[in-house]
Amino acid sequence: MRKFTAIILGVSFVIGAAVFGNFFYRSRMQDNTIRVVGAATRPYESDIVKWRISVGRSTGLGDASTGYSDTRRAFEGLMAELKAAGVSEKEISVQPINRSPVYDNNGNQTGYSFTQSVYVISSDLATIEKLALNPDEMFQKGVALQSSSLEYYFSKLPDIKKELLAEATRDAKQRAVEIAKNSGSGIGSMRSARAGIFQITEPYSTEVSDYGIYNTSTRQKDVTVTVTAEFGVR
Repeated sequence: MRKFTAIILGVSFVIGAAVFGNFFYRSRMQDNTIRVVGAATRPYESDIVKWRISVGRSTGLGDASTGYSDTRRAFEGLMAELKAAGVSEKEISVQPINRSPVYDNNGNQTGYSFTQSVYVISSDLATIEKLALNPDEMFQKGVALQSSSLEYYFSKLPDIKKELLAEATRDAKQRAVEIAKNSGSGIGSMRSARAGIFQITEPYSTEVSDYGIYNTSTRQKDVTVTVTAEFGVR
């Protein structure tokens, strides 16, 4: 019985040693890697502009109907100016007139504020910028803009993102080669790779966000991405 027990213990020890040895070997293989971060940046110029505009009027409590009609006339004047500049109807999105109460410092309602918003999305940046950056020309024709802002986008951004991921991966591999060379080693195949968040910023910006950045305020932009890659060492 003791002999049988000893045999079982011996077999268990051999199996345990084999399992531990295999685990140790695999862990050593996993440690024999280099992890690096590659990066790639590319400048580009936006080819789409979005112009946010609003017109409106403020009135007293008893002049709500006048507020609607005045806002409507301001809107029609704006549309006439857009049409005269060559902006097509398909590039324009119109929102309904919005009425909001106006209060004094004591919390008493004194009237209403009427606003109608228009969005223009166009690839003709020069025309839209000329209109947006010279509001006094519209004002002289009786069209006073209540608010105006420009946003810039790029229609081919998905293509640039693919190219940048490839560039960042190549950069990571080159970094791994240099690190391994300095230690007298070489690199093997890539074990894993993880892309970071794209950062789309104004030129020469150092701004970074964990959630990514998409700057729309400038016509010229930089797009940057990082790739964290792990390579085997031989």
